[in-house]
Amino acid sequence: AAKRGESLRRGITLNLPLLADMFGLTPFERDALLISMAPALDTKYERLYAYLQNDATKKQPGVGFVLNTLQVLCNSNEERIYLRHYFDASAPLFKHRILQFIEAPEERAQKSVLSRSISVDERIINYLLGFNQIDSKIALFTELIRPQTDLDALQLPEEEKKRIGSLINRWKKGEWKTTCFLQGRYGTGKKTVAQGMCTVFDIPLLVVDLVTLVTREEDFEDTITRVFREAVLQDSAVYLAHFDRLFYDDATSLSYKSTLFKALEDFTGIAFIASEEALELGGESEKGFFKIEIPVPDYGMRKQIWAQYLSVKLSEEGVSALANTFKFSAGQIKDAIASAENRAVLQAREDITVEDLYEGCRAQSNKKLSTLAKRIEPKYTWDDLILPEDKKEQLKEVKNYIKNKGVVYHDWGFDTKLSLGKGLNVLFHGASGTGKTMAAEVIASALGLDLYKIDLSLVVSKYIGETEKNLNRIFKEAEQSNAILFFDEADALFGKRSEVRDSHDRYANIEISYLLQKMEENEGIVIMATNLSQNIDDAFRRRMHFSVEFPFPEEEYRYRIWKSLFPKDAPVSEDIDFAFLAKRFKLAGGTIKNIIVNAAFLAAEDAEVIGMKHVIKGAKREFQKIGKVCSQSEFGKYYEVLCRLEG
Repeated sequence: AAKRGESLRRGITLNLPLLADMFGLTPFERDALLISMAPALDTKYERLYAYLQNDATKKQPGVGFVLNTLQVLCNSNEERIYLRHYFDASAPLFKHRILQFIEAPEERAQKSVLSRSISVDERIINYLLGFNQIDSKIALFTELIRPQTDLDALQLPEEEKKRIGSLINRWKKGEWKTTCFLQGRYGTGKKTVAQGMCTVFDIPLLVVDLVTLVTREEDFEDTITRVFREAVLQDSAVYLAHFDRLFYDDATSLSYKSTLFKALEDFTGIAFIASEEALELGGESEKGFFKIEIPVPDYGMRKQIWAQYLSVKLSEEGVSALANTFKFSAGQIKDAIASAENRAVLQAREDITVEDLYEGCRAQSNKKLSTLAKRIEPKYTWDDLILPEDKKEQLKEVKNYIKNKGVVYHDWGFDTKLSLGKGLNVLFHGASGTGKTMAAEVIASALGLDLYKIDLSLVVSKYIGETEKNLNRIFKEAEQSNAILFFDEADALFGKRSEVRDSHDRYANIEISYLLQKMEENEGIVIMATNLSQNIDDAFRRRMHFSVEFPFPEEEYRYRIWKSLFPKDAPVSEDIDFAFLAKRFKLAGGTIKNIIVNAAFLAAEDAEVIGMKHVIKGAKREFQKIGKVCSQSEFGKYYEVLCRLEG
């Protein structure tokens, strides 16, 4: 102790006393460590230990050898027996992996404790010799950060800033043993908050990627022990990223979670666990956790972040549109701008464009929706949508609602009047083929958003509770994806809730009620389309912000549809009688499109331009498909042409 005090006065750090203090080692344990470390410093000790143990193969000290060497410290046989507990798995030397048994576990079972050989862990040797690099066994998934983050500069709600301030005050009082649960979506700044808190106390942060850790075929308990030992050696806080990865229902995840909670309980420093999910940690575990929820920045804050990170000059309206359209975290905004810059580089341009930014934003959207939905690439514009003007105006109001959400809810304060339902629910109803899907594509294209068509066959399950789980996933992913959800042919979801006659009716009613709940809570954009508007439950209607009817097209609109559906590059004959087709064939746009496509293939097979005879034959095939009789009253003067084609 006197030498240690003299060393400290002279500015010399002695790592062995420091290590002993860190892990609470007794003088006996410290001496056992020195004896075990000697062969790592000089190979002559290997020969010496082999000689003293009367075994040429035993170049490392055994437990019995260490006890015999240090027995001078003992005053009685009882005390010598007591010293054996220092070599138990729960004792500090082995619990913290300072010492380790050399033999494999199966060999240990055949030997007494006294016969087992021990060595010092490589990381401990390096520490004692003054080399303080991260343990090589955990280096792949850990990073030591020296934070320099200013907490005052973080863009957080005032309530969360107060919670952070309370935790910092607790630490200032010396209450260091704390686990802080940081919850928030990707890019909201969980790690930045942890760094800012560490900056206050000038301590490093050991960042651990749990996803990489659990995918490695390593002993999880040993690895976690090494992680927290590293934090002690580095005098750092620990940041466990992707903590939600341990919250699966399988036995392995449950075991991992239990091991990690035990390690957190034993750790005497500051630990942060970060999760994108709002996890239920369990009663006992949650008691010791200080929870900080980091929300996605609101519209006003998103505008500031976009303006701060953009390297090009963008109008205030352009910045507002990006902030309103994409409900991004600060990290996602950075990633979107980087993606836009990469796109410009690949196209040999110096400056990024608004189109680059929208492409960059869509690239950041969550792609998990693809498991229950199909992404539709919008190809249509307002000019392609042939509807009465009042219906088009309604659709433009839908688009403008989405466009101006930020101004109304944030700038004008309407969000303070609404606790739920700040999203948008839209109902499209009308006969099949009247343009409901096209209208959804037009709105998505005008706003620069992704459009996902929900496959109801994958959503609705015969298993109790599965439909609700699927609906929850869909609404959650849609909100995080900044995408439009499109439930096409959603008639199955709109059935009126029936009287309960059997268990099937009861669970069907639960599923419908759950959908109503998710629609009310929804903060994204949902468009539901149905052919059977008369089946819609009144509760559904109340939750719709817009209800747009798609009428069956009159002759004027059918004429425009026939004319518009031929591509400009298609070879079209002048003999096509559009006026006749519009007047005689009382069809919706979807059916007209099928006829034109059929005609194009018939013309290609004949190596001719698309003519009236091909359209007539294509119409007959479509009539046959839908079970409609090809009568002379409909085909008129072209009925004979049809007969000749068939003959």
